[in-house]
Amino acid sequence: MTKTIPLIRAANILPLVRWMEMNRFDPNTLLEEVDLGYWYALSPLDPVPALNAIRLLGALARDQGPQIGTSIVTEASIAELGFIGKAALGARTPAEALFRICHSIPLHSSHETMLIEEGEAQVTITEILHMKIDVDDRHAVQVLLCAFLQQLCKFTGMQPPLLSQINMVGHSQLGTRYLEEFFGCPVHEANTPAVSVAINTSVAHNPFRKVARDRLAQMASQQVPPLAENQSLKASVRAVIAAMLHGGEPTIERLSRAAGTSTRTLQRRLAQEGTSFSEELDRVRRQLALEHIGAEDVSLPDLADRLGYTAQSALSRAVLRLTGQTPTQLIREGTH
Repeated sequence: MTKTIPLIRAANILPLVRWMEMNRFDPNTLLEEVDLGYWYALSPLDPVPALNAIRLLGALARDQGPQIGTSIVTEASIAELGFIGKAALGARTPAEALFRICHSIPLHSSHETMLIEEGEAQVTITEILHMKIDVDDRHAVQVLLCAFLQQLCKFTGMQPPLLSQINMVGHSQLGTRYLEEFFGCPVHEANTPAVSVAINTSVAHNPFRKVARDRLAQMASQQVPPLAENQSLKASVRAVIAAMLHGGEPTIERLSRAAGTSTRTLQRRLAQEGTSFSEELDRVRRQLALEHIGAEDVSLPDLADRLGYTAQSALSRAVLRLTGQTPTQLIREGTH
């Protein structure tokens, strides 16, 4: 497994959910299948397990075809294309948008690298996910990215072809050539897990017909931290537990699947950091309890249920151990 659990922002699942809703699919069924049934309860900036999100896209690709990413992107606006779509807004050219996206990737994904290289004739974007995933799932992710880049270039008003060459992981049965009709350029099978896309400078530096409102300043004002800011496994475990608490009881088995490893390996790695799954679950529950106690729209019984406590009394005991006061006392004093 990777050193930490791979994370992305919940906003990045929005285009997949929107596509399912627009095409009369029930998103809840697939979200539950990949253990993202709690997604609707999250805010756009909440972290979710990247592997679960990739499995969602992979499930759509197996059902609708490996080119599904082209449909998802075509039917969405740039603002709806997750965190990186918002990062692109406000740019004046595709090249400027790509530099903004590369700069924002650490805020959007903990195990992803995107590089941009500008030459005299073309701009080349290279992206790689640093995690072990199924080859067809990786192919589906790369199709989605290439479709996003093509959609970005369309806002210049130029006519296709807009991309000049693509090198990507091939589908296990279809390879890559089947995509040439959609992208209008050579699509070669790469010998590495990375995808690279070349865009002629005449396209990359052509101004957009309309410049949208800049969202990077808004993200900066929200002080969005990099997802990989804390390099410890337990920090990523806490983030996933906090998300999972929106939809049932977090378990070591659910967490192991989100980490792409066995329960035994995850337990051993947590022990090496001087903690355990049960300790981290208790820590997250107590922290969330302190954050929400006294909120006008949350009663103590509802909060106990939301955090997975068997009863309100169990919540009260946990808060008492942590603060020396009961929830009622904290609410009365307003000191939590």
